[in-house]
Amino acid sequence: MKEQIAITPKLPIIGQLELISLDGVSLTQIRVVKKQRSKGMSPFYEQCYSEFEDFLCAHTNMISIPTHLSNLTPFQIAVMNEIKKIPFGKTKSYKEIALSLNSKAYQAIGSACGNNPLLLIYPCHRVVGVNNLGGFAYGIEMKKELLLNEGVRFSS
Repeated sequence: MKEQIAITPKLPIIGQLELISLDGVSLTQIRVVKKQRSKGMSPFYEQCYSEFEDFLCAHTNMISIPTHLSNLTPFQIAVMNEIKKIPFGKTKSYKEIALSLNSKAYQAIGSACGNNPLLLIYPCHRVVGVNNLGGFAYGIEMKKELLLNEGVRFSS
């Protein structure tokens, strides 16, 4: 299958997204980019954009876009599934994620979060360190803004 790609208009907090699908009905990857936006996005990509916009503007606390995870390892899929269980406005530590997977591979959990191909849908910004915010592939400032958008309070 050939990748289908769309570049969204600018969104609050995160800017533009590159949305990648293999089948036109589910996403395989989302990346924050600075590129010229796509003209005439398909209805699927328009719906994705609308859901992201509603989420980032605090009109909803859910994203229900279908995803396709076949490019991930079983371990990465398990981590993504645990991340997806973190409720809106809450956080979990890398350690808590590891314990829920009966693992002590904290660094591997961090790597899986850092390589999360589906930003926002699998909300890795809700995964934090025990004593700090941890990392974020698109920078700690964006992570802070996403958490604040969900009402999460933290000490700087």
